[in-house]
Amino acid sequence: MGRSYRVATYVAVAAISSLLAPENRAAAPIDPLASLAGRWVGMATVSSASGPDSSFKCVVTYVARKDGVAGMRQTLRCEDGASFKLHAATDLSVEGEKVTGAWQDKINDIGGTVAGTVTADGFDVQLSGQFFAAHMAVAGQGCVQSVKVLPQDASLFRELAANLKKC
Repeated sequence: MGRSYRVATYVAVAAISSLLAPENRAAAPIDPLASLAGRWVGMATVSSASGPDSSFKCVVTYVARKDGVAGMRQTLRCEDGASFKLHAATDLSVEGEKVTGAWQDKINDIGGTVAGTVTADGFDVQLSGQFFAAHMAVAGQGCVQSVKVLPQDASLFRELAANLKKC
């Protein structure tokens, strides 16, 4: 085990070290919505265009996309235990500050597209579809999150507002 062995070992170690060096690794894309991941639970209120407000329980779940694209799959389930049910899903892709995707209301079998922007603590999007259009704003920080949906046609409802926690 002479000098040639030591030189070969040094070269191998240097080669492996250079492959592992941070500057040689491709940086994983940073997902600005990653902090929303998880299961959020809380109460929501629907402000009716006519009549009293309704309160109900909501569970919102965010799961990272599995295709390597920055973004989340948001599942929203709200029920009052009697007459009100909302089961919706939104697939969100993020590129830079731009949010795009698709939404689907599973109860009413309607859906459409999503377009908007990333905000400092969530996202602000327009939900567009043939039978329903609304503005949705999601803001979360730490253990709390708010979700607001304002439909363009206020005869359906004026606002859905949820205050959720995950801790």
